Amino acid sequence: MVIYIATFVITIIFWLWIIRKFDRFEREPLKNILFVFIAGGLLSIIPAGLFNGLFAWMIGYGFEPGSDAGIGFGRLLLFYGFVGFNEEFWKALATIILIRRMKSFNEPADALVYSMTVAFGFSVIENIEYTLKLGYPVFWVRQFNAVPLHVGLAAIWGIGIAKVRFSNAPSYMSRVMPYILIAAFLHFIYNLAATRIFNTALSLLIPTVIAFFLILFAIRRVKKYSEEGPFRDGLGDGVSDA
Repeated sequence: MVIYIATFVITIIFWLWIIRKFDRFEREPLKNILFVFIAGGLLSIIPAGLFNGLFAWMIGYGFEPGSDAGIGFGRLLLFYGFVGFNEEFWKALATIILIRRMKSFNEPADALVYSMTVAFGFSVIENIEYTLKLGYPVFWVRQFNAVPLHVGLAAIWGIGIAKVRFSNAPSYMSRVMPYILIAAFLHFIYNLAATRIFNTALSLLIPTVIAFFLILFAIRRVKKYSEEGPFRDGLGDGVSDA
């Protein structure tokens, strides 16, 4: 038990450090990061969990291992698709609610930093739930794929939030929605690979590879936006499409 608690704490410290590290020129206050981590995680996972459960009940999906065998592949795809969109939507909405009026939200990189922090808070709570239901082995697996998955996906719709904030667009959700849909599709592919590839090695490898490339993408975007932001001399404060 001590090993799991220590790993849990170290993981939280590590990912919060990674998220802040690449915002090089004007890092967000740690108190803001911790607030968004806790509040964003709770604001997103509660409604996401409720709607996941409601939709699962509607189509007869069971969360226990092997309980989905009789519902048909089509409904499984529907459920995975719904979960992907549902979770990305609530994480993005929680982020927008928490940061849109923050004074420290003053450069494009901040949108990604806060988005990734909310998603990390979501993943931490979700991992606790999975570990309690399915046991400690699940905890170790999810540290290497589910956590970076959530953090990396957040960078996608975080880009949308940055574009809205620094282009004076009238509405967040209408402009961010295409980015949420992209993240939701990748989330769907991850879920499908993790649960419907009947090969243990591949069902672990493919989701981990997806999560790895998403984290790589997220880090590069934070670095790029930080370097192009207003706090580095000689560079602009806009968000490029590249």
